[in-house]
Amino acid sequence: MSRGLERKLLIAGSIWNIITGLITIFGYSTWFKNTGAKELEGTSVDTKVVGTVLIDEVSGVILTFGLFIFVGAIVNFLIARNLKDNEIQKKALLWIAFWGLLQLFVMDIVGFVLFLVAYVIYTAKNKAIKLSQA
Repeated sequence: MSRGLERKLLIAGSIWNIITGLITIFGYSTWFKNTGAKELEGTSVDTKVVGTVLIDEVSGVILTFGLFIFVGAIVNFLIARNLKDNEIQKKALLWIAFWGLLQLFVMDIVGFVLFLVAYVIYTAKNKAIKLSQA
């Protein structure tokens, strides 16, 4: 059976993750730093010091998360590229399930739906492959 639909869904999910990762890294991180700096204007020196450290730490978490999503998108693209027709690849199935659950956990509904549909179709085709080989 052809894995074309799963490939397309995984590539769409990868593109979506690349977009959200880049927005997180460049857009949200910058916005958070600028907004935090504006809020610290006119406060005491102690508050500025603590606030600056806190903003830097949270910005680091934001950047790390964005980078994680970006790297995951690249992994998804590589998995989509290496899906083999008429073959059951359990590691690919586990990765799709893991990444879909992660998308749900971080409340990325679009990503979750893309990976959920890819998972369901992949699983259904696995059953058909097993039946045809038996």
